[in-house]
Amino acid sequence: MSGVLPVIGAVGGFIVGGPQGAAIGFSLGASLGGMFGGGQSVRLPTVEGPRLSDLRVQTSNYGKVVPEVYGRARLSGNVIWARPIKEVRVETTTTTSQRGGKGGGGGGGGSTSQTQVSYEYFATLAISICEGPIDEVVRVYADAKVLDDSLLQASQGKYNVYLGTETQLPDPIMEGFEGAGNVPAYRGTAYIVVQDFPLAAFGNRIPNFTFEVKRDVRFYPAVEDKITDVVLIPGAGEFVYSPDIIYKQNTEIAGAQVIPSGPQVPLNMHNFEATANVNVAIDQLKKTFPNLEYVALVVSWFATSTDAGTCTIIPKVENPASTTTFTPVDWAVAGLTRATAQQVLEFGDGTPTYGGTPSDKSVLDLCVKLKAMGIKVMLYPMIFVDTITPVPKPWRGRLMPANTSDCNNWFTKVNGYNAFINWYANLNIGGVYLKNNIDAFLIGSELIGMTSFTPSAGSYPAVTQLVSLAATVKTAVGAGVKVGYAADWSEYHSLGGWFHLDPLWSSPNIDFVGIDCYFPLTPDLPQTQITEDVVKQYWEAGEGWDYFYTDSVARTGLTPYGSPVYAWKNLEYWWKNTHTNPTAVATAWTSKMKPIWFTEMGFPSVDGCTNQPNVFYDPSSSESFFPRASKGRVDFMAQRVALNASLDFLETRRLLSGNANLVQRRFIWTWDARPFPFWPDLSNFWADWQLWKTGHWVNGKLGTSTLGAVIAILLKKAGLQDTDFDVTRLTQQLDGYVILQVLSCRERIEQLQSMFNFDAVETDGIIKFVPRGGQSIASITQDELVTNSSGGSIREEVEITRKQELDLPQQVNITYISRTANYDPGTQMSQRQTTNAVDVVGINVPVISTDQYAKTIADITLYNAWVSRVGFKFTVPAKYCRIEPTDIITLAIDGVNYEMRVSTTKIERTGLMEVTAVAEDVSTYDFYTPPGETPPITQPGTVIPATRLELLDLPALPNDTEGVGILRAATVAQGENWQGSVIYRSDDGGQAGGNTFAVMSSIDTQHSVGGALTLLAPFSDNAWDYGNTVDVLLQFGSLASISEIGVLNGGNVALLGNEVIQFQNAQLLADNKYRLSKLLRGRLGTEHEVGTHALAERFVLLTSNLVRVAMQNSLIGLPRHYKPVSIGGSLATTIEQVFTYTGKTLRPWSPVKIVGIRNLPATNDWTITWVRRTRLGGEWRDGVDVPLSEQSELYHVQIMNGLTVVRTVEGITTPSLVYTAAQQIADFGAVQSSFVIKIYQISAIIGRGVPGQATIS
Repeated sequence: MSGVLPVIGAVGGFIVGGPQGAAIGFSLGASLGGMFGGGQSVRLPTVEGPRLSDLRVQTSNYGKVVPEVYGRARLSGNVIWARPIKEVRVETTTTTSQRGGKGGGGGGGGSTSQTQVSYEYFATLAISICEGPIDEVVRVYADAKVLDDSLLQASQGKYNVYLGTETQLPDPIMEGFEGAGNVPAYRGTAYIVVQDFPLAAFGNRIPNFTFEVKRDVRFYPAVEDKITDVVLIPGAGEFVYSPDIIYKQNTEIAGAQVIPSGPQVPLNMHNFEATANVNVAIDQLKKTFPNLEYVALVVSWFATSTDAGTCTIIPKVENPASTTTFTPVDWAVAGLTRATAQQVLEFGDGTPTYGGTPSDKSVLDLCVKLKAMGIKVMLYPMIFVDTITPVPKPWRGRLMPANTSDCNNWFTKVNGYNAFINWYANLNIGGVYLKNNIDAFLIGSELIGMTSFTPSAGSYPAVTQLVSLAATVKTAVGAGVKVGYAADWSEYHSLGGWFHLDPLWSSPNIDFVGIDCYFPLTPDLPQTQITEDVVKQYWEAGEGWDYFYTDSVARTGLTPYGSPVYAWKNLEYWWKNTHTNPTAVATAWTSKMKPIWFTEMGFPSVDGCTNQPNVFYDPSSSESFFPRASKGRVDFMAQRVALNASLDFLETRRLLSGNANLVQRRFIWTWDARPFPFWPDLSNFWADWQLWKTGHWVNGKLGTSTLGAVIAILLKKAGLQDTDFDVTRLTQQLDGYVILQVLSCRERIEQLQSMFNFDAVETDGIIKFVPRGGQSIASITQDELVTNSSGGSIREEVEITRKQELDLPQQVNITYISRTANYDPGTQMSQRQTTNAVDVVGINVPVISTDQYAKTIADITLYNAWVSRVGFKFTVPAKYCRIEPTDIITLAIDGVNYEMRVSTTKIERTGLMEVTAVAEDVSTYDFYTPPGETPPITQPGTVIPATRLELLDLPALPNDTEGVGILRAATVAQGENWQGSVIYRSDDGGQAGGNTFAVMSSIDTQHSVGGALTLLAPFSDNAWDYGNTVDVLLQFGSLASISEIGVLNGGNVALLGNEVIQFQNAQLLADNKYRLSKLLRGRLGTEHEVGTHALAERFVLLTSNLVRVAMQNSLIGLPRHYKPVSIGGSLATTIEQVFTYTGKTLRPWSPVKIVGIRNLPATNDWTITWVRRTRLGGEWRDGVDVPLSEQSELYHVQIMNGLTVVRTVEGITTPSLVYTAAQQIADFGAVQSSFVIKIYQISAIIGRGVPGQATIS
């Protein structure tokens, strides 16, 4: 017999310790319940959860205006059909068994069961969004929570979206309830149908659904339709191009094993689609440019100096090797790993100069993806110069050699340029070759400092090296891949009369002439003078065409070209003619020898961008500038005008006879692999976020609607035809416009006028829409004005009026829909500081705008109100009869020029024309006041983290039921925003078999799980282990020290490897890292595991909230497939794990106190006795014995000779055995004074338990 007195919390059991002690101590309630039960089963009242008293859905607003959307907007929906909310009753019954002592002295076993009823609610409804057709529903919100793709999958309802076309059919979900033929198609209305939307997360009510929709309205062809080739950057970022989400995980190493600590953090997922950033960016790219054909993928290595003699070209990492791990695959480039690669430099504040080189796998994977999408790929290897001193981040064109040897070695050294290029030409991962997934390959770009180096007249060693490199690359990639070099716009042509790149251009291994085209176009003009016509004009005029500067930086020494031979902007002349060097020897170039590709072409989004397109603003770089004559103002329209005019001009030239290969490709610089608006809005993630607004990026700048196209639709809705109006001059971008009420066409246009400063005038039967800010079309002198008949002074013929100051506004407030504030209302204010005026003018417009633009409009509106307070009225002769309202004219009176905008004109019978006008300052429309930095409130998307599942085949715990096998599980989120998990099991072979998975359990709690950093040594005494400690690292959770009595009451129980231990002390060493000491070992019958420990073995704190699943006995010993599917995740994409349940809950513990008494000298028989232990109900309550916990008492005994079993005795029903002398002689050849014995208690379900072993002597 083995037992302990019933002390509260089973303290005595833990004092005894080890095999002789009880299991985990019971609480006070459990002890009392066992003492006073008498075997009675108790049925507690059913506990019923809250129910909805009203199952009606939210009401619909009948007669509500169907919104009209142009551009992008976020709208609330209106319910147009609904079913009653569905209620699902869920019953859960919990049964707790208790055991008394053997023989009935302490009361028999009993059980307590309780049923809990909960209710789940689901909504099925249809919600109208707006008038159709629209292009797409960008995202759906429920109570401001974005319902990303992962939430719109199984277990989250079914969704059908209709874009409001005139061909859409009735919804099948609605027809399933109402019957076929009884449901309208709602043609012309964009709407969404939701079936069985779960309401638990929204307080069991239907949430407020809002929808971000897109309807782009542009004139065709717009610039977006003309772009077919785009450069994809940033080129630096370890996993910026990975189509798979890469996670960062803090870890520590134990031996050769990695132990995770804390949650996984996605490195390249900052969007609402729960996928890698580049996937969203590519989708946006294709939608923005419907005729996209080619993507140039920039991949960067780093030059360590601008001195070619000391420079090396190497890949670098941003995150150095540390205890952090990256999954599912870490960074590797050109045979280097994170541990062997250099790190990019850091500024004094710790900010890295660049991101790391994209991993080889991410580059290859993205190329494969693009090709699969039908997009051609040009690989664009690019050098970034990673220096901080003497200057930070210089342009690669600054790389220069000191001599020929340095020049040649720069290419051929071990870490030289050729190694960089050849790595990608031969890149192969697992038999997948990069060359088979690209269409073009650049061997370099903008190496003007190298290619211009000449040790003697006509000698250009870097060009010779590039010719050789082209041959090597062409051999590697094959004839199916075009090979080129991307020369700088100032490099491609000639140098000092020498056509120095012609050996490269004429090489048979070069398939096209690549030019990074940033020609200065307009001659340092202010943006107000730059129109599309002006841009087109200067493609064939100005600097580089008519003249050049001897000092282009200082803009001095303007010198006309004597002929077009050296005019570098006259690309067509260069392409169509042969070239002759100063030696009078012609180069190998022949007319139209190769196609020309603009491998880069773009403009920064600032005013004056066409004056100097090659510069950019980046305070961290020594190359940071705004274009000449630019005020540094953000101007998306200037960028659009420059691109549209340039593309039109180039296409017109290409379509001329014989010019098919003249600028055959035009790669627009640039599109970012980080999706808009998350980049740049998430400023805490991106160091370069502030550069977007003035940079060359077109993400978020193109792809918008245009004002003229929207007004054209409004006019057509009012019944006008295309021939009745002219909106071609309204080229401003319109982010979005929403019509939410019944308005006339005039009222709608007036709303837009208040934000875009244009006028409308009827001329020759056509309504013309004219933007303000134009130049004066006529200058009228005072002697041209018509005088009165009495010969009065000229001033009597000009009526000038002036409004009173008190009639003017002191402040203008513009209320709009803020694009940067997630479509929430925004207000910008402009205020006149010194005035007697007190009026405040409020302008509310349902226009989506940036804060900066709205601030500018507020300033312009206020300033205009004061400027136009002065009115003019005068009469002019018939020669000015072409003047019409909206025209700007200049009136000279007494030597003073008055600029004014014509309001009305009236032709009199005499042929004279009366004009009324208001003062105008055209510079007003060039007004610019930044609104101040308003932090964007865009939030990053959340990825559904995977769930780590630890399946625990544990010995029985005190609250387990006799005869019921239990499998426990612990779960840990592999990242943030975890909402729980559903555990599935497959009994038919998992994914490789029948792939049938059934729900086993669900859990919304994480558990304290980690791994061992140190090795726990064996311990054999049945007492406190004071000498050993073990360090553990938790992935989640925390540990705490408790009192000794707390341990003895059953606290701090954990599974380490396969041994159950308890610990009193938990010392925090670092984040998530603990040292456990003062241990109790071998708990719950696991003393046989005390010597089996290993580094990195799992650690699980055993608590009452572990997942607990009753297992069928038929599953014992059978492998099964399990999947922990995170809430919101997908069963199909969750990785399965195979686990074999062995029924340790049902396995008898080892017998203890094994002793033998030898009958000397009479018989030499050995009488062996032992004490059994119980798995459950170990309190000694009847003074006789602990409960049996088995169907019958049965043992097997093995007599051992070393490792060999020499005798097995089965069918033993009492804890004793006589081992006779005859049996000893039969087994060993002689009677034994000492031998080893193993004793098993037998379970009727699983057979032998854990053996007790002893040496009998």
